[in-house]
Amino acid sequence: MKGKWKTLLVTSLVILAPIIYGVSVYNRLPARMVTHWGFNNQPNGWMVKPLLVFGLPCLMLLIHLVAVGATYYAGAKGRPAPRMERVVAWIFPVITIVAYTITIRYGLGEAVDIRLWTVIMVAAILIFIGNYLPTVPPESVNKSGFHLSKSSSQSDLRSIGYCLVLFGVLTLLSLFFPAILTVIVLVLFIISLLGLMLVSYRKSAK
Repeated sequence: MKGKWKTLLVTSLVILAPIIYGVSVYNRLPARMVTHWGFNNQPNGWMVKPLLVFGLPCLMLLIHLVAVGATYYAGAKGRPAPRMERVVAWIFPVITIVAYTITIRYGLGEAVDIRLWTVIMVAAILIFIGNYLPTVPPESVNKSGFHLSKSSSQSDLRSIGYCLVLFGVLTLLSLFFPAILTVIVLVLFIISLLGLMLVSYRKSAK
């Protein structure tokens, strides 16, 4: 357990570390900064500079603590899944570093392909989680509060894992086509995931 808390401390510090970068260029940033873009790379959301530079990492840290805490709790109540725990522990630090860096660079007037980086992040998360999800003991998932049905089975987790990996790859491939295809792939992913959850629920209800 000591190792888990050390990982949590290190990953939390990594999430907050980009603030140093934001402070170093603070005076060069505009008062209002773009925080959201459409799939066509056009800005459609803004935030005041202090809230982005200091608030974004803090928000990500809060989400990180909840996500990692849930996995640690599930492992304590069921059987631990150390590989998945490590994946979950590093998801939000990586997202924060990439998202924060490209947002600051965009604010500095640099050319940044937002769609490229966003798609790479989403695809990587889907592939990594999908790859390790089948290694998670079903009882840990059922005790985590994020279970797929009344009682998830190993086959349910394997099916979800395959789905995540497949759509992670398809999301990456969509970069070679117009942005609308990325949207279509993600919509199909959500529909497929909901379908697998429905099948799992009906199976466990029998």
